[in-house]
Amino acid sequence: MMSFVLCMLFVLLSICLMLTMVLFVQVIAAILFKPRLLEEVKSDATSVVVLVPAHNEASGIANTLRSILPQLRKQDRLLVVADNCQDDTADIVRTLGGEVVERHDLSQRGKGYALDFGLKRLLVDPPEVVIIVDADCVLAPDAVKNLTHACLEKQRPVQALYLMKNVPQASIKARISEFAWVVRNQVRPLGMHVLGLPCQLMGTGMAFLWKDLMKINLATGHIVEDMKLGLDLAHLHS
Repeated sequence: MMSFVLCMLFVLLSICLMLTMVLFVQVIAAILFKPRLLEEVKSDATSVVVLVPAHNEASGIANTLRSILPQLRKQDRLLVVADNCQDDTADIVRTLGGEVVERHDLSQRGKGYALDFGLKRLLVDPPEVVIIVDADCVLAPDAVKNLTHACLEKQRPVQALYLMKNVPQASIKARISEFAWVVRNQVRPLGMHVLGLPCQLMGTGMAFLWKDLMKINLATGHIVEDMKLGLDLAHLHS
């Protein structure tokens, strides 16, 4: 019995050591990261749609739209999918000058269904690049341009830096959570990039080629839809 317990402890310690080593390597690699300028890609004529799935986001979607709309050029579009909303989300989008479609289907709930609904709306006049942004996120200046350039240069899906920002008077618990986001969404992906390895998709701030999205099925209710999307696209480009 004692030998079994010791073996189990050894296995658990070995797993913890391996995970710690992976994190250590990622952190060291991130320190060595040297940013570079993106190669100039002719994207002036490229059409872009920023697709925003929204479910009862009336309290904050205005800030999201105000960060997106000024970045759009004349050939670009913003499309919000008001998905099973019971508040004023759609009305707020219209007031701010955004395009919105409303979806009502309680039998199929989830972000994947909302995204699929939005993409079908774009089939009449499809863009070349689709950028997906959650309705509670705020884009940094030039985010749309930079994501578009990176997506066209790489001809692959691109993930933006996705961080959580607290108010100055935030609690210790909130500050710890903010730090954890930095480690998970900034340090570790940078380390993977330096090592020549891919970055996982994080659900928002993602840019895709239209032709890629047309080859996968988004209309699912998976709890980990971002992971499934990443795996589907990785298989597509393998």
